[in-house]
Amino acid sequence: MKADLVSGLLFGVLGAVAATHARGFGLGTLAEPGAGFFPFWGGILITACSVMIIFNSVLRLRAGWRAEAAPTPIAVPNWPKAVMCVFALLAYAAMLPWIGFAISTFLTMIALSRFDPRTTWRDSALIAGFGAAGFWVLFVRLLGVSFPPSPVGF
Repeated sequence: MKADLVSGLLFGVLGAVAATHARGFGLGTLAEPGAGFFPFWGGILITACSVMIIFNSVLRLRAGWRAEAAPTPIAVPNWPKAVMCVFALLAYAAMLPWIGFAISTFLTMIALSRFDPRTTWRDSALIAGFGAAGFWVLFVRLLGVSFPPSPVGF
């Protein structure tokens, strides 16, 4: 748990520094975000998550929890899945100008959800459908971001 406390503190400092420096780039407004808008809120989010990690760590330390009592297994990274995710995102970037935002987002979300063996094809289609529709509403309709249209017009 001391490792959680230390990592929480370090990421809290990192988030606070990022948010502080991002303010120097100009935040802009919600309608017209400046260069520092997303880094600022990213730093705030990192700091907020760090506060929760620190709080949880302190509670566990006060309760007498010891790391020796329940050793955590060593996580082995799944490199093939990580590489496949990177290739799926590169394919997304390549598909975007050719088949448009909605269809390429749908296909990429299907591919990414299929990397989890517990996800059925039906669930993948639901995730991709709702995800692509949600991203389209958020970016195209609400934020007015211009993306290449698909051959079917959306």
